[in-house]
Amino acid sequence: MLNNKIQITRNMKVGALDAETDYELLDKCFVDKGYLNELTDVSSPTSIVLGRTGSGKSALLYKVQQEVNKSVRLDPNDISVRFLEYSDIIQFFDALNVNLDLFYRLLWRHLLTVEFLKLRYDIKNEYDSNNFFKNLTNALSRDKTKKKALEYFREWGDKFWLDTDEHLKEITSKLEEDTKASVGVKFRGVSLSAEGIQRLSDQEKIEVKQRASQVVNSLQIRKLNEVLNLLSEHSFDDQQKKFYILIDQLDEDWANTETRCRFIRALIEEIKTFRKIKPVKIVAALRKDLLDLVFNKTRDSGFQEEKYESYILNIRWSSEELKQLIELRINEVFKSQYTGEFVQFEDLFPKARKNGGQTAIDFLLERTLRRPRDILQFVNECFYIASDRERISWRAMQAAEAQYSEKRLKSLKEEWGEMYPSFDETVEILRGLRATFTRSAINDTSLEDVMLPLYEKDNNDPCTIVVKKYYDGKGIKEVDVISAMLSCLYRVSAIGIKISSLDTFIWSYIDQSTVSKGEIKRANQIKIHKMLHRALDIVVDQKDVFSKEDID
Repeated sequence: MLNNKIQITRNMKVGALDAETDYELLDKCFVDKGYLNELTDVSSPTSIVLGRTGSGKSALLYKVQQEVNKSVRLDPNDISVRFLEYSDIIQFFDALNVNLDLFYRLLWRHLLTVEFLKLRYDIKNEYDSNNFFKNLTNALSRDKTKKKALEYFREWGDKFWLDTDEHLKEITSKLEEDTKASVGVKFRGVSLSAEGIQRLSDQEKIEVKQRASQVVNSLQIRKLNEVLNLLSEHSFDDQQKKFYILIDQLDEDWANTETRCRFIRALIEEIKTFRKIKPVKIVAALRKDLLDLVFNKTRDSGFQEEKYESYILNIRWSSEELKQLIELRINEVFKSQYTGEFVQFEDLFPKARKNGGQTAIDFLLERTLRRPRDILQFVNECFYIASDRERISWRAMQAAEAQYSEKRLKSLKEEWGEMYPSFDETVEILRGLRATFTRSAINDTSLEDVMLPLYEKDNNDPCTIVVKKYYDGKGIKEVDVISAMLSCLYRVSAIGIKISSLDTFIWSYIDQSTVSKGEIKRANQIKIHKMLHRALDIVVDQKDVFSKEDID
């Protein structure tokens, strides 16, 4: 029981919804789940922080940066990858269907090597860069085994101080020069662009493709292997001096989907390669759905996803950990406005509902996908509704739920827009249904109301594709359309399914992230997530209906 009265003031929040603007509370209220030690441990292969939007990936990278002495953050938005997409030489290779995976790996290896050397030798300008190269040459010029590595440094040593995007442009320009030399006199008049390829005969295209492929395959990746060996032996031989590169914002729109997937796959391969340098570590944050997309689009023969498991840190939050997070933040927010008195969740939120009913914290948690952003957003909405009051009532929580539910629906659309660009239309199949339903509840009228807008869409959404096939008479039945929609809704966590009467409901954010066609067809019960009940006008189960006693 508090000694002094408190008040929920206007604009009071338990935190911002993104780590970039939440630093103050993040520093004071960080919940350490053991992830921090694993990521800062250079002997641990764990390097890829994986989680859904709002699970705390960026916050974890921020804390890693606070924890270590020598680190640098790389933002893919600063690497000018779009320069690659629009450059004539890359469009030339794409038009020839030449595999550029090795080129993307070379780019990353070079960029990462440069960033680690900048960290290690504090290279900030051309003078520092020249000094580094001079000292390196003096130390290793007589060692014949380091010949190729030194050749590489001779070529790039005076440019190490440049920004990452300048390095990317330099390497791309070199690729263009090498390609011109390889294509040779015979095709001197051919423009190294997509338009230039269109002017060639089929036989000429085959010959030019062979020569262009040779250029990519002869890239300096082998020389860079020797550079890594040299760095391990000469520059990073002290196990006590540790260096980190942190990479975030990989899920932002810094390149088109195809290029982004190729670039991210190349980064993952280079994260593995840099493990040979013991005191350095690359840590990257990545959304789970984006990693799935990367592997699907770049899968080649012999690909084995399990080989990457040891590098991945899956962020998961338990209910208890989320409760702890809210407790810490509530106390910190009120401590900054009042005396040092400890303010708890129970001091602000209502008691459990009548007759042994649900507690306020469970009410909140049931409407989240067990991630910090959700619970912070819901509590912030409660504070907004209850501003200028001493406590939050069940009535205020109900009012906050309506706002929160609309925002969660909007967030799902934004989070999954790349994979399901027609999600806005697809989710309408749930509107007005009971909280727990069977496939038979989706009648012909409601199905057609959703299918018609989907048919008008022009995108690669799986639901759009299956609807077009249905209307175009390509052997698709209504049951297939419904299965495609339910698969989408399951993956985004809008619904959970029960496959048989003996099973419990499974959810993508707790159990398996996707379900097979067979599983979705066998589902005998479907449950709509409570976070969407208010936004989609869901008919709730009787036990979730508030009594007058609860509200009063």
